Amino acid sequence: ASLPKLSSGTPNSEVEPNSYFVEDGSFVRIKNLQLGYSLPTESLAQLKLAKVRLYLQGKNLLTFTNYTGLDPELSLQSFGDANSRVANLDIGVDRGAYPITRALLVGIQIGF
Repeated sequence: ASLPKLSSGTPNSEVEPNSYFVEDGSFVRIKNLQLGYSLPTESLAQLKLAKVRLYLQGKNLLTFTNYTGLDPELSLQSFGDANSRVANLDIGVDRGAYPITRALLVGIQIGF
């Protein structure tokens, strides 16, 4: 069959993971990109400044993937207390964690 068994109850453990829900989670992400411009030092001498740099920075700008979930970069979940020796069986399982946020920053660096 191409689909897992559908039923209103779970007599045969239909809630167990199966290969139907496995998909390729490979991705390429632009995590950090910064563009900057330093003003010429000749024009800064009149203002008694050594350096002025303007920049635009982007974090998590683009993600290239065929993954259908919210974020292909899965977060690790920890169950139990710190003394628990039980292995985490959810490594690599997408439980709908929030995706990494995108941020745009504009800044100026001034040196005296």
